Formats: sequence, C-alpha cells, structure tokens
Amino acid sequence: MRLSGIAMGGGRGLSNPLRRMSCLLLLFFWGACGAAQLKDLSDGVNGRFEYESITPPNRHLYARQLLGGTTVATISAELLMPIGVAKDAKVPAVVLSHGSGGVESNLRDVWAKELNSAGYAVFIADSYKPRGVVETNSNQELVPYPAHVADTMNALRMLVTHPQIDAARIFNIGFSRGGSAAFDTAWPTWSDPVNTSTVKFAGHVVFYPGNCNIRYRTDDREKATAPILVLMADRELEEAQDVAVCRRWYDELIAKGNNIRYKEFKGARHAFDTLNFTYRVNPRTTSAKNCDMELYMTMKAGSGLGNNVYDFKKKRPMTTGAEFGLAVNECQALVPGSRGGGEAKAIQAQAVQDTMQFLEALR
Repeated sequence: MRLSGIAMGGGRGLSNPLRRMSCLLLLFFWGACGAAQLKDLSDGVNGRFEYESITPPNRHLYARQLLGGTTVATISAELLMPIGVAKDAKVPAVVLSHGSGGVESNLRDVWAKELNSAGYAVFIADSYKPRGVVETNSNQELVPYPAHVADTMNALRMLVTHPQIDAARIFNIGFSRGGSAAFDTAWPTWSDPVNTSTVKFAGHVVFYPGNCNIRYRTDDREKATAPILVLMADRELEEAQDVAVCRRWYDELIAKGNNIRYKEFKGARHAFDTLNFTYRVNPRTTSAKNCDMELYMTMKAGSGLGNNVYDFKKKRPMTTGAEFGLAVNECQALVPGSRGGGEAKAIQAQAVQDTMQFLEALR
C-alpha cells in the first residue's frame, strides 16, 4: 500500500482568517503568496509552487507502509531551471534536502548556482515552515524524520512528470539531517512507500549526515539502488556525530557490495559547504556522538522494535522499544555546534568540485 496521494484533508477547511494568516506566512518566508498546489509538473512549471506529501508519525509505520497516524502535508517548493534550455530538451535534476536549520543560504547561494550553471535543474523543498516549524537543531522530534524522507521522495514523484526533466538522471543531495534523508532514499525500505512510478534517484550525495550513531539498518535484505558519495567533517571537529563510526558502517556496507564512497575533510566543521566562513557556534545542537547503536528494521507488523538491536557502547542487546528509547536519551545531548573558521573556503570549494565530478560521472 503506497502512502502518497491519499486524501486526508490537509487543511483545506481552514477558516478565512487562518487562510489569510497562512498566506502572510508564505509571503514572509517564500516571497510569494497563493502558490499553486500542483498534482504534477506536466505543464512544464518552474518557480515556486506547492505539492502534496505526508507526515508519518514514526519510521516503523512509514517503512511498513501503514497509515495509522499519517497525515497529508502541503509542501512549499521551488524548481530552478538552468538558463537557455530548449523546449524540447531534457536536463538532469537535483533534489536538495535541507538540514535541521531549514532552507538556508547554501541551497541557493552555493548549490542552485553551481548546479544551474552546469545544466542541472534544482528542486528545493521546505519540510519545516509548511508544518509550522522553523528549525529542529535543538529538537529533532518537531518534524518526524520520515516526513523529511517522504518529502524528498514526493519531490522525485513530481519531477518525473516534468517534460524537460530526464527521469533517468535525477539526483538527491542532502545536508546534515537532509544528508541522512539523502542516504536513506537510496534504500528500498525508505524509497518504496512513495509511488514514483518505479523511478529511483540516479545518485546520492550525503553531506555531514546525522544517522551514523543511531543506525536503522535494512542491508540484511537489500542493497542501495544507486551510488552514494558521503562527504564528512573532520572527526575531531564534528560535534553532531562520530565520523569514525560512520566510516566503520560504510565499510561494512561496501563489503556487502554497495557502491559507496566517503571522504573526511580534515579541518572541516559541520556545514562546511556554506559561503559564510566566519566561525560561529549554535549553542543548542542535537548530538548523537556518544551513541553507537543500531537495529535492523523488520517489515512484519506488530513485531515491535526490530531485529538484532544492539548498543555497542555498553556492549549489550536491547529487546524493547522502551529500553531502546532510554538508551537514546542517555547518550544524546544538546551541545554547542561550531561552523566555519580555518580553511573553510578551500574545503567548501573542494566539496563542490568532488560533488560535481561525482554527478558528472553518473550522467
């Protein structure tokens, strides 16, 4: 049972004052009001619009394609086409999955600019503000994580209908929490709940992801559907996760036959792709760096937590959801998260170059 396209309301019954308030919020955040909600992009639309996605309450219900508690969400989006595309031409495209800070300047100032100039269309979706959330740095539960994944897959669902987009060359680049999403959209467990007419992303670029230290694994039964490039901060400077654990996990996945490449940028802090290189600190950043646990997802409804749940820090298995939740709460923390400084400008330039080389090799 696919979860996309299910009629669950989605706020169409809002009173006039609430509609006006929603419109004012769109005007403030997006610079436009009354953006059309589109079922597809078959008319060749570009610019700002809205599309339908879903908000699943948790990973297990989403992965098992169960509808309990899932609601429809209307997502604000922007499609930026490269300049001078002929009407009968088809171009590659990239879906950008933002991080815990929401749609920040790196998406347009760095990636849309770079990708458009290279001939790629760029799809930017906002998973937060349409749900009434500005950022999730200090509270990742404000927007359920699978909603971020679903928004990305529904962006792919929209893009494959655009007459000027090459459906075989659509890529996903994600940052931080969005990097976790860009990693997960490469695996059938997380991509299949949204109906994309069998089209998958052609490649995935994952920037400084946050899903290494608490791993929801599916590689006991499936492989990644496309190549993955992971670009990580310096393990000594990354506060959000343990880069050494990431490398260990990716090595395991590579040994199982998955096409994954990773790189650690020495001297790089979190969010090293931004143009603002001034050293700064976010005082409340969610960190799982002191965690090291995993579970293998199971598709059997009613089977609870999953299979082979293990806490590597405490060297013990876990058998209940409550036990797992307690372990997460014990190891997660709010910490100061640093950005920029040092050789950030050179690192940012190298990260852009590595990304473009990866994409071009898959075109």
